[in-house]
Amino acid sequence: MEPPFSSLAPVPPPAATPWILIVDDEAALLNLIETILQAEGWTTFLADSGEKALAALKAAKHPPAVFICDVMMPRIDGLELTRRMLTRVPKLKVILISGHLTDLSWWPTDMREHRFLSKPFSNGDLVTAVQEALADDQPIR
Repeated sequence: MEPPFSSLAPVPPPAATPWILIVDDEAALLNLIETILQAEGWTTFLADSGEKALAALKAAKHPPAVFICDVMMPRIDGLELTRRMLTRVPKLKVILISGHLTDLSWWPTDMREHRFLSKPFSNGDLVTAVQEALADDQPIR
């Protein structure tokens, strides 16, 4: 049976291609985010779990340019996944998304510096968040 994600592939894009890793356990939202970002010309890779996101990072020749992650997911939640990703790529540009959590004041201090979009968000808000993340002057290595 084919996975429900249109760009879910065994390995992330080639080394020369900047890419955006999108992680959410909701297939419809994954595909919507992918469609919006690909329309802007960005290359995306989708993962429907933290485990698949970590495997994609391990298989990649270079880290993603941006990491977009849902906060509320089974097994590995988005905050824990973000911590694990940042351990491997300390300057990773992160955008956290959630339909359940809107008050960031209770978040752990290590997560407060990252961009956050509350679901539902507009296409424009998503594109702006990615543009701002890409414009940050700290390159990923």
